[in-house]
Parts: sequence; C-alpha cells; structure tokens
Amino acid sequence: MTKEDKDKFEYIGVFIRNYRQANGLSLQTLANLSGVSRSMISQIESSTTSPTLMVLQKLASSMDIDLRDLVQPPDQGESISVNVPNEANKISKPDSPFVCHLLQKHQKQTCTEIYHFYFRFTGRTAFAANIKGSTKSIWLDSGSLTLQLSSKKMIIREKELVTFAASTPHRFESELKNGLAKGSFFVVY
Repeated sequence: MTKEDKDKFEYIGVFIRNYRQANGLSLQTLANLSGVSRSMISQIESSTTSPTLMVLQKLASSMDIDLRDLVQPPDQGESISVNVPNEANKISKPDSPFVCHLLQKHQKQTCTEIYHFYFRFTGRTAFAANIKGSTKSIWLDSGSLTLQLSSKKMIIREKELVTFAASTPHRFESELKNGLAKGSFFVVY
C-alpha cells in the first residue's frame, strides 16, 4: 500500500469516527444502520484494514452522504462556496417592499435554507406555513421587524435572534419610523 493510499484510508477512518461521534452513534448503531460489522467499522476507523467499495458504499448510504464525499479528502474534493445576495438568487416580487435572496437551498446533506432580506420601504410580507416540525430563526442586522405569528405579535430589534415553529403561517412588517428591517432568516427542516 502506498503512502497516499494509507493517508486516504486514514482520512476515511477519521471521517467515519467523527461522523459517528458528532451524531451520537455507537459502533454497533452504525453497524446496524449500514449492515457492516462492528469490528469492520472499528478496523476502518483505526486504519488497520482497506475496506472494499461495497463496504464504503453501505457506510456512505447509512450516513446519508455521497460515496465521493466519504472517500475524497477535503484538500482534493472539498469545495467552499460563497454566496452573496444578487439578482440571480432574488426570490421576492419586483414591486414588493420586501426583498429576499435565497443564499442556501435545502439539499440532501443540509436540512437548512438560508435567506438574506431587507425592506426597501414600509410594508409587509406573508409566509405560508412550512412543513410540520420545521423552525425559522430570524436574525436582525438593523432596524426593527414586527413578527405576526398567528394571533401573536412581537417586535424584533437589531442584533436579536428569534426562533419559532415555521409550520405556523406568519408575516413580517417593517416601518420607516423604527428603521427598515435588514437581516437573515434560517429555515431548518
């Protein structure tokens, strides 16, 4: 085995161990989920064996990640993306007082959508209910925002983070007298 192969298998072992620990999984739990024996996973984590492609596929599938992400060390495959609000990711209507950009869309590996927003002038916008069990967190950079959540109203001020059940229809309202709202919100599914 070459040094490069050994480094790759060491990376895979560390990746699996870190994944398992971050998700509170025991060796036995991951074995049960993947169909790979507990002892084989232990050997992979300690880099004492070279797993077959089938074993790696079973592990990747049970961890809900692409096989490529499991076997390719970050310096060769990890990409960093930078997203900024622009016309291409704007999702609000052109004449709306509320301008919203979708910075990160919900994907298989991420259960979060990230949005940047601001009000151009006084106004409000309504949101339909998100799926049951989802939460929305709002971070206000500047201004103030009235959150209408069902029959409850609350004022969010700058540098505050508010989290609520996104499965309830809600709306944002911003007025010039309190400073037009600008911030971000995150929906976790």
